[in-house]
Amino acid sequence: MKLSKKRTKENIIYHELIGLPVRVVKSTHKGYLLSGIVIDETKNIIVIESNGIKKIPKNVSTFEFVLPDGSAIEVEGKKIIGRPEDRTKNIYKIKNPQTFK
Repeated sequence: MKLSKKRTKENIIYHELIGLPVRVVKSTHKGYLLSGIVIDETKNIIVIESNGIKKIPKNVSTFEFVLPDGSAIEVEGKKIIGRPEDRTKNIYKIKNPQTFK
């Protein structure tokens, strides 16, 4: 699997999400269905600026991120649960598996 440093549909779950436009397309709570810009992220929460600051739990939501090239990708929140810094390190692990044996 070849991964690039650019955010693409194939590798978005391994990249930084802060700064991307986002829309919550599915959630167990109707109040979470909104759109805005990702301004922060924790292990279990995505913080979105949308008429104020909203904290959306990852485990009960599905997000649609708009990539810099204008394409959109839908991601289940369960796939991005975890500390952002650990998730972004996974690109290196995938690209250089011999380093982590």
